[in-house]
Amino acid sequence: MSDKPTISSFEAIFDASPMSIIIVQDLTKVVYCNKTFIEVSGYSSEDVQEMEILDFVHKDDIVLIKDRQKILLEGEEPERRFTMRFMHKDGSIILTQVTGDNIIYNGKPARIMTGANISAQPLSDQSPELVSALLDALTHHTELGFWVDDLDDHTMYINERLCEVLGYTYDEIKDKSVTDFLDPVSHESYLQSIENRKKGTPTSSYELILIDRLGRPNTFRVIGSTLYDSNNQPMASVGFFANIEPMKKLSTIVSTLNKYALYSRYKDLSSFWNKVVDDVLSIFYSDHGMVFLDNEVLAKKGEFALNFSPTDVLEDLTKKGDIVSCLDTDCSHFFDGAQSVLLATMFLNQQPAGFILIGSDIENLYLPQDVDLFMTFANQITMNYEHHFLYIESEEEREYVSILLDILSHDFLNANTSVHGYLELLDQGLDTQNVEKFKEFLSRSINVVERSERILQTVQQLTKIQKERQAKRTLPLRPILENAIELQKTMFYPRKIDVTFECPKKTNVIAGDLLQNVFENVINNAVKYTEDQDVKLDIDCISVEIEESKLMEIRFTDYGMGIPDDIKPRFFRRLTRGDHRFQEGSGLGLYLARVILDTYNGEIRFSNRVPDDYTKGTVVIIQIPEG
Repeated sequence: MSDKPTISSFEAIFDASPMSIIIVQDLTKVVYCNKTFIEVSGYSSEDVQEMEILDFVHKDDIVLIKDRQKILLEGEEPERRFTMRFMHKDGSIILTQVTGDNIIYNGKPARIMTGANISAQPLSDQSPELVSALLDALTHHTELGFWVDDLDDHTMYINERLCEVLGYTYDEIKDKSVTDFLDPVSHESYLQSIENRKKGTPTSSYELILIDRLGRPNTFRVIGSTLYDSNNQPMASVGFFANIEPMKKLSTIVSTLNKYALYSRYKDLSSFWNKVVDDVLSIFYSDHGMVFLDNEVLAKKGEFALNFSPTDVLEDLTKKGDIVSCLDTDCSHFFDGAQSVLLATMFLNQQPAGFILIGSDIENLYLPQDVDLFMTFANQITMNYEHHFLYIESEEEREYVSILLDILSHDFLNANTSVHGYLELLDQGLDTQNVEKFKEFLSRSINVVERSERILQTVQQLTKIQKERQAKRTLPLRPILENAIELQKTMFYPRKIDVTFECPKKTNVIAGDLLQNVFENVINNAVKYTEDQDVKLDIDCISVEIEESKLMEIRFTDYGMGIPDDIKPRFFRRLTRGDHRFQEGSGLGLYLARVILDTYNGEIRFSNRVPDDYTKGTVVIIQIPEG
């Protein structure tokens, strides 16, 4: 046995030591850790029984430990003292000064490693060479910012890298309050971290937003620790600052665009662009924003100048061929106090159709990487917008196919079945020589065939509706109504239809060729469901404004049998006739009217002529955008 003393009997003394002690055998296996190490590191006694020395070492320092092990294997002695980064169980990093010596532990050769946490001890207690090397590394040779404060919100030291990022000199920051350079939203996080350090429970990692000399915010991930005096009392706080602003913006943009991708499944886009503006202003720390698309301001936040013309801006972007433009001078025509403006052109069908604009009163707010991110955001959000319409269009196509199948399989099939039945009856009755019966069956067959023709005409109408979506235009309302009235009078001759008609001559609406079909259907129903031979109908056209939209309201008031309130909504469903009193027709007329008006951004609904008595007649109300 070696003449060196063993230390297995001195474990109680090691447990009382303020320094961390680890004993390693076979160069790698951890065979002992003192109580101080267990308490400081966060590992349990059970944890360390299964661990090796490299399990505690920061990945960038593993080479250092392996090099020392290689020297020992070759029978030589490495330097007795060295520094390494030690990993706590919670992932925090501690810079440690380690002393290594050969010993005998439980009768076998071993290494004892005594560690002093120099990131949690006054630097003045260390050797001048170590302090100089450490500060030189933190000041000149790292991408990390390094800031020391005195736990009372005053700067003790800040390295050149962080000064460079913030645009200040060291003299401009030293002795100032740290909160002087923080965004107000970060004050609480920072002050809470100080309180935690004073209590001995420091926050290992958190985010702070620092404001640079130009007023631009930058988000940093901070890994903090506490510095203690010789009496083991907290005397200062040290933080390593990593700038995560570009990554944070990119991550936020990706998650925001993923959220907007869901909008393609919704028909209502009323709040879409307002959400876009709110989100993009938040991401780029801006206070003015606008979306201008298809000659319309779809969303706006902040007050813009009275002489600001979105149309002129788009024309200028198109002439220059700019996809994205960053302006830091001559921005006053956008809004009062404008110092920085970002513009991204929006393309629909590969043509410039609008732009997204953000702006701020902070000079030089937007960095080159912001310009690229903003262009990416604008391009993707425009694609989401286009995908929305493609999705809606595909859903409508699917709905129309379903409608056509319903019509052909339901109404048309039923009509053919009826004709087939009547013809069989005629065939069976040939020997009876009953002329009146023949005429009755023949008449019924003709009626059914005529109904089949109407069903086919309905199918043709539905195919036309698809074309109407791209064929809306400004139309004079009065001639369309007059044509519909005259056609229905001809169809129901010799019944008399008395129409009271009030519609200004120069009234225009935005619609298409099928609008007359809607009017004809409404008038046709008013006549069919009036039991009197003479039919009375009032038609009035009134201009109304709903939520800043100008609409033309056409009211058809009849004096027929009326519609019970409980079945009114059912009339606008396909293949529905209400109840047994409404058996004429295919059950598709009012449904088609609703589909056509939807195409024109209009609507149709019922009310009673006499509010509390539906039997006194019905008012059909149609609203269409005014031209």
